[in-house]
Amino acid sequence: ASKQLARRCDTYAQTHPQTLKMARIAAIALCCSSAAALSSPAAGLQAQTAAPARAAVAAAPEPFLKDFTRPMSIPEEGIAAAVEVMRGGRLFRYCATSAETSQVAQAEKEFAAMVNQKYALGVNSCSSAIMLALMAVGVEPGDQVITNGFTFTALPSTIMRLGAEPVLVEATKSWIMDLDDLEKKIAAFPDAKVLLLSHMRGKVADMDRVVEICEKNGITLVEDCAHSCGVTWRGKQLGYHAKVTAYSTQSDKVINSGEGGFVTTDDDEIAAKMIYLSGCYERRYGKHAVRPPDDLCEVAMAEMPNLSCRMNEVTAAVMRPLIKNLPQRVEAYNRRYDAVVKVLREEAGDVIVVPTQDERVGTVGDHLNFYLTGVTDEQNALFRQTCVAMGVPVSWFQSKVNARWHVNWRKYGSPTFDLPNTDEVLRFAYDLKMPPYFDDEDFPAFAKVIAYASNVAAGKIE
Repeated sequence: ASKQLARRCDTYAQTHPQTLKMARIAAIALCCSSAAALSSPAAGLQAQTAAPARAAVAAAPEPFLKDFTRPMSIPEEGIAAAVEVMRGGRLFRYCATSAETSQVAQAEKEFAAMVNQKYALGVNSCSSAIMLALMAVGVEPGDQVITNGFTFTALPSTIMRLGAEPVLVEATKSWIMDLDDLEKKIAAFPDAKVLLLSHMRGKVADMDRVVEICEKNGITLVEDCAHSCGVTWRGKQLGYHAKVTAYSTQSDKVINSGEGGFVTTDDDEIAAKMIYLSGCYERRYGKHAVRPPDDLCEVAMAEMPNLSCRMNEVTAAVMRPLIKNLPQRVEAYNRRYDAVVKVLREEAGDVIVVPTQDERVGTVGDHLNFYLTGVTDEQNALFRQTCVAMGVPVSWFQSKVNARWHVNWRKYGSPTFDLPNTDEVLRFAYDLKMPPYFDDEDFPAFAKVIAYASNVAAGKIE
């Protein structure tokens, strides 16, 4: 098997030079493993006797040759709309002649309808959306904000940007916030009055219990739905439990605008504040298609600072078709995701665990998340090397550069919290994009690579 993998890795590396180094590492590691097994006469005799059976089990899949880094394409309708904006020169949202002719204003209207909320405000990133949400609910310097210990670095960064302090909560094996630990953190930090709840990679905690905990303790809920466009709770788009919710349209998400996001709410006063915080000025609130009463906008105009994090017209133009066709694309995401999980469970179900979700969650399979069980750190490293060498760039959550591991946040000053459960979950945990441009048959193909690599690492293939 080691020779077969080495040959296939060499073939792959000829067409993908950037992975040549990793291909050699994986092949050498496997060869060393085989050499160790033959280091004694008894082991050698046993290996020779069992060789035919192992060879049958060890047939390696073909290396995967497609590029996982490529995001979804922009539909022709979005490209045409963006070109039209550029021809007219009105790239700044408030250069539009009216709300009706503004791409941003219309995207806000369409997004608000998609998430079933009264107001949506387009901004330049989800981090900006989170910042505006926290400011709008009253977070000030010196405050403590409770948030996930397993999420993207933007959450603690944004809390700290406001001069507040993040309080980190453990994650469960399902990769959601540990609500028992949430209650412990609320008791340990009684001054904390805001929960910034991240649905990391679209994994959703028990929202009924979250709301109950928040109401019981006087906690204001803000939801980070960066990974949750299309994800539902009890049949409704996720995000409706919060006072304010943030969404992302960055290229790795299911709505691709390059960079961008929305912040949503049903609260009139908060909506007015966020319009002006985002960069509205003078009486340009009239160029928002979904906006609160004018008198509230007038108050916000006088009282709110201008943070200039507006969405531009080209960004909105490219994304509007993707807002419209998201329900159809969710079906395709999930069908392909199921095909991958089926292979992993059938071919490596005793090594790979794919977390399941609460039955009340409607999922979107745009990323594959899993962890290995019953392996050592050395076997875990061999798994990564083999996957990457064969063209499947799995991302390890405990890498020293991974932006989702709380230990790495300490380097820029995020408070240190002991999160042993989270660390144990992430120790053998992985993340992988599920590119929409792949063909249906590609998904079980790369799943077979992952399954094979896990079996190699676990010593099931020699």
